[in-house]
Amino acid sequence: MKHHSYVAAQSLLSGLLLVSLLGGCAFPTGRVESRNRAFIRYWPPPEGTQKLRLAVKDLIDVEGVVTTAGSKYFAKEGSPALHDAECLERARSKDVLIVGKTNLTEFGFGASGMNEYFGSPKNRFLGRRKLIPGGSSSGSAVAVASGMADVAFGTDTAGSVRVPAACCGIVGLKTTFRLVSLEGVFPISP
Repeated sequence: MKHHSYVAAQSLLSGLLLVSLLGGCAFPTGRVESRNRAFIRYWPPPEGTQKLRLAVKDLIDVEGVVTTAGSKYFAKEGSPALHDAECLERARSKDVLIVGKTNLTEFGFGASGMNEYFGSPKNRFLGRRKLIPGGSSSGSAVAVASGMADVAFGTDTAGSVRVPAACCGIVGLKTTFRLVSLEGVFPISP
């Protein structure tokens, strides 16, 4: 029994080491890119605002703004949302300041965080190595990690909030399934 515990612990430590080497975990370089591509649309907050700055993944409807889902087609052909997604209505009732719609992998499919059309959000740990921002909520993670937003909404079907959070050195939370309404959120899976 002791041998199995030792092997399991050794495997866990090896896995964590591999993730830290390949997963974008590194020490910050101290500089913040001004053109980090975190946002598809960015609305700078008024100077001196004390409101909580919220970034919104571009799979979530914001009234009057086209939800592109990170897609060139929807960016050019889409219509503005008629109303906010239900999860945003709750945020607005708390008087948060929405600072923009964040970048993502096209249609939210992918673990790298890359987007060919809008450009890929830049992981703040760039420097000696090229590091991915991770997951489809990559823009949300980069926006928070770079200080452009205090908090961000993302979507997480298979790690799309948690992976970019880990890659960018912040915390990501996937809420319990059905705890937050998906009304007004671009459908990824049934």
